Amino acid sequence: MSAAFAPSSRDAHFIQVEKFNYAYGALQVLFDVDLDFHRQDITALIGPSGCGKSTLLRSINRINDLIESARVVSGHIKIDSVDIYSPAVDVISLRRNVGMVFQKYNPFPRSIFENAVYGLRVAGVKDKNELEEAAERSLRLAALWDEVKDRLHEQATGLSGGQQQRLCIARAVALQPRILLMDEPCAALDPIATARIEDLIAQLRGQFTFVIVTHNMEQAKRIADKTAFFYKGKVIECDDTMEIFGNPKQKLTEQYVTGRLV
Repeated sequence: MSAAFAPSSRDAHFIQVEKFNYAYGALQVLFDVDLDFHRQDITALIGPSGCGKSTLLRSINRINDLIESARVVSGHIKIDSVDIYSPAVDVISLRRNVGMVFQKYNPFPRSIFENAVYGLRVAGVKDKNELEEAAERSLRLAALWDEVKDRLHEQATGLSGGQQQRLCIARAVALQPRILLMDEPCAALDPIATARIEDLIAQLRGQFTFVIVTHNMEQAKRIADKTAFFYKGKVIECDDTMEIFGNPKQKLTEQYVTGRLV
């Protein structure tokens, strides 16, 4: 029987990716990826389209398992030293600990309240008071409560794009995960909504471990503690964000962050 995913150590190297190779069918897209993500850091993954950033992100909560041809070729991803691809790991429990926010905001065609508590309902929570407390807590964390507290039972699709994305963040944090994965969370938003999301991420710093895929290098500079540069399925360099953009060690990294590599 699969065990619940409940790692408990306090190792600073919270997420460890070790010689990780990944493929879709015969097409290999990640090659010997080695990365450490520190607890409660914000780490940005940057690089050209198709370089493997989103594949790695989606491997950390195994959402790629839903793609029939997707497979781990070799290597490991560990969270608190637990290999998340071990047969003993319960994937549902893993995904409760590792929340995900996608590029395109995707609220369900339900009320704001039902979106906020969706994960809890799936987990079997039925107590009205518990659901109401969780909805308020998660909407406050997503800096959305004051804007929607009087319209909780209206359709979520009536919110603006930026509000819908913050609702998706609320939905993700309602389960109180320790890790939040974000796949270009601002790509579909205007500059004002983007600034709100970046402010929100800054406010949540220290409460979650963030891994964020972004094509916006200025955004990476603004929000990330560390940045990893991917190219053709490989990690070329990972360092403190200011080092990556101000003093890169690898020529490819320098070419990319200065706009000379596309």
